[in-house]
Amino acid sequence: MHLIVSLFGIQIPALILIFLFAGVIQILLNRVFADLGIYEFIWHPGLFRTAIFICIFASFSLIIYK
Repeated sequence: MHLIVSLFGIQIPALILIFLFAGVIQILLNRVFADLGIYEFIWHPGLFRTAIFICIFASFSLIIYK
């Protein structure tokens, strides 16, 4: 099942929109975690940020593509 979204007459795959949405959520979570000082307790913050993004993206993708 391929979901295609028409945006201003341009057809794009829904996964691109999910990717952008997950990126915005990850940026917001990154700011919250930085303000709370959570990254001081994490061994590899870059790896943690990447893992959070993958979890968000996979969750939304699974919800859409059930």
